[in-house]
Amino acid sequence: MTLLFLVVWLILTVVFCLVNSLYVGSIWPTVCYAALSGLVTVGFAMYEKTRRQRLLDDVQKALDGKDDFAARESGLAPLARQLRLKRGQEEARDRRVTQSYRNLAALVSDIAHQCKTPLTATRMYAELLPPSAESAAIAQQASKLQFLLDALVKLSRCEGGLIEENVHPTKESVETLVAQALSAVVPGAERKSIVLSVEIPEGLTALLDMRWTAEALGALLDNSVKYAPENSKITVAAQRYETYIRLDVLDEGPGIPEEELPEIWKRFYRGKMTRGASGVGIGLTLCRMIVQAQGGRVLCQNLEGGGCRFSIFLPAE
Repeated sequence: MTLLFLVVWLILTVVFCLVNSLYVGSIWPTVCYAALSGLVTVGFAMYEKTRRQRLLDDVQKALDGKDDFAARESGLAPLARQLRLKRGQEEARDRRVTQSYRNLAALVSDIAHQCKTPLTATRMYAELLPPSAESAAIAQQASKLQFLLDALVKLSRCEGGLIEENVHPTKESVETLVAQALSAVVPGAERKSIVLSVEIPEGLTALLDMRWTAEALGALLDNSVKYAPENSKITVAAQRYETYIRLDVLDEGPGIPEEELPEIWKRFYRGKMTRGASGVGIGLTLCRMIVQAQGGRVLCQNLEGGGCRFSIFLPAE
């Protein structure tokens, strides 16, 4: 089409030169030439734009598997076949990758589950042994193994879309949710003489998956117990707004540097304050993914005077 435009423009130029040679000194040939050149240019631009848009529409139709193309270009059919073939290959590859992630996550979860029984037996036998350096070493290594297995389970749940597929929110009691989450951190809190306080309105309900949300809230509580000082206080509070429920976990720990607040929810992130502490940086990521899978969101803020407030927002209905 560009060649055709150049030919037309060349013909107009030749005609202009001939006419201008016959009417020397007249302005009308120049005016007519400029007007005709402008009309041809505008017409060509509009036609080229329309043609390109038709081709783009046809490419999209080819990607969507349709055959009612607007343009009838000779090279469009081979292009459509190549696009469909490429799209099919990409979809097959994505399915294989997704299935591989799911299989790997299921395998890791199964292995961790099967290891619980011998690991529990090992820890029990270590406690039954007479106090010695050997029994203490066995108990310490068993605790390390338990930590690694828990980390593997959390990591497997973050992969392969397992959370999105298994989260099924229903109307549940917030008091029951908090009770389940607190039960897992009570021993750790008692070892540090941390007081656990609950401030929840009676009869408060929210739209949530009890098992998964208890794990998400438990991750926040475990994080607070881990970094809160001894003889401090951790409070779990809840309140209802018009369309959502807010769950807060408030501690009296050292707080989080402001520049790290957007980063703590990322996978494997370890802040400056957590260097040397146990953990691999998966708990908060798992919490965020569980809450977002239920249409909620998470937030962390530093409190005046020290401490943090982790918040979970969940749909009320």
